[in-house]
Amino acid sequence: MAGRSAVKYISLFITILIRLSQAVEKTDGHEATTTTTTTMVATTTTKITTTPDFTSGCFDWTSAPEAAGGNCSRLTRNGTLKCYGGMNNLAALTKLSRHQPALEMLLCGWPHDGFNPLKELQKLPRLRSLTIEYSGFTEFKFDFPEMHDLQTINISWTNLSYISSRTFKRVHFLKVLDLRWNQLIQLDGPLLLPRNFEQLYLAGNPWNCTRNFKWMLLQPEKGRLVVDRDELICTDRKYKERQMLLVMHYKLELKTQCQSHEDLRNCTCLMHHILPKTHIPLYTVNCSHLQFHRLPAFLPENTTTLTINDNMISDINPLRNNPHYRHVVDIQLENNRVANVDDLEDTYWLQNFRLLNLRGNNLRKLHVYALDNALNDNENANLLLLSRNPWHCTCKFGSRLRELLTKYKDIVRDAWNVSCTYMQEDEQRLAKVLTLSRQDMCNVSVDSGPLIHPIDWLNAVLASLILLILGKLAFDYYHYKYYGRVPWIVMKMP
Repeated sequence: MAGRSAVKYISLFITILIRLSQAVEKTDGHEATTTTTTTMVATTTTKITTTPDFTSGCFDWTSAPEAAGGNCSRLTRNGTLKCYGGMNNLAALTKLSRHQPALEMLLCGWPHDGFNPLKELQKLPRLRSLTIEYSGFTEFKFDFPEMHDLQTINISWTNLSYISSRTFKRVHFLKVLDLRWNQLIQLDGPLLLPRNFEQLYLAGNPWNCTRNFKWMLLQPEKGRLVVDRDELICTDRKYKERQMLLVMHYKLELKTQCQSHEDLRNCTCLMHHILPKTHIPLYTVNCSHLQFHRLPAFLPENTTTLTINDNMISDINPLRNNPHYRHVVDIQLENNRVANVDDLEDTYWLQNFRLLNLRGNNLRKLHVYALDNALNDNENANLLLLSRNPWHCTCKFGSRLRELLTKYKDIVRDAWNVSCTYMQEDEQRLAKVLTLSRQDMCNVSVDSGPLIHPIDWLNAVLASLILLILGKLAFDYYHYKYYGRVPWIVMKMP
């Protein structure tokens, strides 16, 4: 009997151990399941924050029964309120659900041009999450009121085109603000948001990057709040399809370079283009009306346009030997004191320039043949302006200048306005170069007959000598062939 009792107790002890181990396994499995579920919920929450969920959002909201009257549906168990095309029955619903306040609100198809948070949200003081989608309103009539429970605002797929920096300032516990896929063009500055704010989404809007968004880089603590800042794309004509952060980086870099050099501190430096494939920025520097006596010794890298009108510049040698001007293809030098451009002859710059404005300077003459060769070889040349200079048309220079203006009318677009003095005894007498004849510039009257230039006399003498030599050669060949006589000079040669 004692042996049977011992076996019985041992069997009972083993059974207890087995059940304990099974209970531990169930607990572990339950914890694993709970952990997995929590992870899935977190992932789902993240997805809802970053990607619109069309199955539970406003996709195809017009098919809802409440859409016809612009009404809201009854609260769900988790306190979610859905409104379609308006909130006409909101007051009645809130009365019926006094003991169950709305915690989440989904508003689809708001029918008005503006949305007044101060008025429309006053019946929802306990709201924690607000989503407005597929609506035509363009602005908020007033800033959001103080709402101590509101933590998430999602306004997407609307015509919202403007928000003030103060719009969400009074939502003190706001953590997530999603403004994607609206029609926002610019922000007045960084939004005034609570201290504990976490995430701001701005992608999918037609941003105008000519506006000031440099705060994203200058104020890193605010820039980091824009979670999708790398996805912000410019849609303006100037920077179309460029990354906003790249554009702002180049703008700040240009500003730093211009302010760090004394020559350019009072000049205006702008970025006018970004090349599509290489993303290289192209800069414009404007130093007009600043009493410059010389061209700036420094220009930012990739400067292609220099505007320096209405100054006192007379020397343009930096175009020849300053490496900072190698990429400059457009130069505006109107109303300066440039009297000589011959130093640019056979230079890289003259053979590659695109625009050169020399109107209103002190040019009297230039090497026409050098400019002719440069324009002939330069495929980039688009505009050359030469009017309002004191050109002096001598017989030789005036004729060549007229030929140059006639040949390159498409490039020298002010050719018909280029005037010169052409009479030595009257320096005040001006005439348009293209209207002057050779007789006018060479001071020859029709009545006195044509004036033969000394070079013409020399050419005539040389032509006569050539004819005489050829005639003598033919005469000697004839006598040698038929009479066997050689020229006498051959007989005298040793």
